[in-house]
Amino acid sequence: EKDWTDEDRAREKVLMQELMTLIEQRDAIVNCLDEDRQREEEEDKMLETMIKKKDFQREAESDSKKKGKFKTIKVLKFLGNKREAKSKAPGDKS
Repeated sequence: EKDWTDEDRAREKVLMQELMTLIEQRDAIVNCLDEDRQREEEEDKMLETMIKKKDFQREAESDSKKKGKFKTIKVLKFLGNKREAKSKAPGDKS
């Protein structure tokens, strides 16, 4: 450094400023990437929770359908057939 000219010192100062700017830009990029990674992890957890909740609801729905003794459509058809059978009783001429 003893042999440096004023130009050399000025050039070093400019280069150091550029280096500091690059380091700051790199730090900003790293911070953005970290924030993106954290946000994606949170989104993944939320989606996983939603999927588990939806699967649980589906299981509950299928279990409740299986537990039911009568199915609505079958009951309605049975009642409809029963009414028709009453209206066509043996003494009826219709």
